[in-house]
Amino acid sequence: MTRRLASAPCTWGVWERTVDRNDLIPPPLMLDTVRELGYRGIELGPPGYFGADAASVRATLEPYGLALVGAFAPLRIAEADGFSDDLAFLDRTIDILAATGSQGPVVLAGDENAVRLAAAGRPDAVAETSLRGDDFRRAAERVQHAAERAAAKGVVAAFHPHTATYVESPDEIAELLEATDPELVKIAFDTGHVVVGGGDPVEVARLVRERIGHLHLKDVDSAVLARVRSGELSVEAAWEQGLFCEFGLGAVDFGAVLAELDGYDGWAVVEQDRVAVQVDDLAAVRAVEVRNLAALGA
Repeated sequence: MTRRLASAPCTWGVWERTVDRNDLIPPPLMLDTVRELGYRGIELGPPGYFGADAASVRATLEPYGLALVGAFAPLRIAEADGFSDDLAFLDRTIDILAATGSQGPVVLAGDENAVRLAAAGRPDAVAETSLRGDDFRRAAERVQHAAERAAAKGVVAAFHPHTATYVESPDEIAELLEATDPELVKIAFDTGHVVVGGGDPVEVARLVRERIGHLHLKDVDSAVLARVRSGELSVEAAWEQGLFCEFGLGAVDFGAVLAELDGYDGWAVVEQDRVAVQVDDLAAVRAVEVRNLAALGA
């Protein structure tokens, strides 16, 4: 596969779980580090981090020569009213991508919610709490509607099966593929979230291969995941204890996954979700990123 590698703010501790912190790494320092590591693009991150509108986002990224390669937009796909409320944020995200000439998609996902947070990482519990029948059909219709809104602005939509949401397991991914238009709803394939959801990344890569519109490369600490599977840890606590670990030390066989994805020429985003990263941690995080890139042969 063509290695167009990008970074993501969550690798540097900047994402939805940390957006309210006042000690985040400032954008110039993050972006300078990302550029120096050799990345060519970066995802948008949480609202406002790189700027409140397209002009400010463009002004933030341009000095570093980094392409904007995608932006995350969670949606309450199981709730009619919640989904309707989420469309305003979706539209703002789409507008930023369109106005900046982004090279990546709007990355759709179901919202993390209490039911699925309690089940996440435990495949039997995930299966017991799955949407079924008309409930899943309506959720898929909402995903399709969101993709149509993106397409109307010339933006691709890629749906991200994600831990603690209503599309997490391989069965749920397969059902979403069946229920949505392959020309409109692409898949943001995340190697780490697939493992947590009970899947084999190579098998799921094969399942979604013709629909992949975006790629997240992420590894999973098997020992931490085992504690989630047993019920000892919640997935939220596991995030803080390094569930998503340094590449090559976890459960994902990147060589086999990338071989299965031979021919994919979109962006590959190197991610390692971190909850607490401060300026003093930057050198250590950068050192891990160097090793992650080496593990990918970059």
